[in-house]
Amino acid sequence: MSDEEKRAPSDEEISAYMMRLVRSGRVKATVLVVQTEKEFPTAGRDRIIRCFNALDSKYLKG
Repeated sequence: MSDEEKRAPSDEEISAYMMRLVRSGRVKATVLVVQTEKEFPTAGRDRIIRCFNALDSKYLKG
């Protein structure tokens, strides 16, 4: 495992990844947390959910 794979991502990295997925239309909001957990396994579910809740996007509304 490389150092890049071992280090935990920042909240900004997690949020940026989520926004890229949402904007691309490839991932629905309902599976965004699960997909992000797969991408950042060292981040922890609580951090990922906190980042998800902080997203303010028209793509996640209604």
